[in-house]
Amino acid sequence: MDEIIHIESHPIMDETQLALKIGTALRTARKQRGLVMRDIAQAAGVSTGAVGNWERGANVMSMENLQAVASYLEIDPIALSKGDVKFLSETQPVSDAEIISDAGHIDTGPLDVEILGVAVGGDDGDFTLNGEVSGYARRPAGIAHLRKVFALHVLSDSMVPRYEPGELLYCGGRDAVSGDDVVIEMFPEQGETVGKAYIKRLVKRSKTEIVCKQYNPAKELVFDPYAIKNMWRVIPTRELLGY
Repeated sequence: MDEIIHIESHPIMDETQLALKIGTALRTARKQRGLVMRDIAQAAGVSTGAVGNWERGANVMSMENLQAVASYLEIDPIALSKGDVKFLSETQPVSDAEIISDAGHIDTGPLDVEILGVAVGGDDGDFTLNGEVSGYARRPAGIAHLRKVFALHVLSDSMVPRYEPGELLYCGGRDAVSGDDVVIEMFPEQGETVGKAYIKRLVKRSKTEIVCKQYNPAKELVFDPYAIKNMWRVIPTRELLGY
């Protein structure tokens, strides 16, 4: 008989706090196993975006999904339902440094950051921006007073392991410099209504070219600066947390 899990209410932990804690535990266990979000999505029969939402604490996992994920990761489902990680098979112990307990603070601000709608791009485009707002994300403490900030979901796997499909990125702030990750939006090509968009690492920029790189597969890309409509910096997690 399958084990039935009951999540007990905690006197000081509301549903949002519990979702954040479970998400942190899920992310910790996944990375400890050397897996990507896509692996978890396939095991649970959901999209990578759903896994990304679980890990961010944006959505609460159903018991069916929690049990499927716990079984796949070989962790104690009851511990996971409480936001803890307990491995059921041999693995390296999880150190305090590996459990990113403060990551949940990213989602504790006001729900006022626009999430821009995206669509899968072509063979050479990571995605396209459709110009619509698909929802709102919580404003992290580190960008509490930063204006002109938006968020979007990663669709491509070209920046794995840096970013995985389903992850939510916050963009904006200061101008990008070499070493920053960037979102590049191109002007539409002839006959198109929207331009291609990319998430890459900025290598160098000049008046004649903008050089970027990606990780999967590893290669450099050169963009014509006059063909670029917008280039935004991806705000690192440490800044979102206020470090």
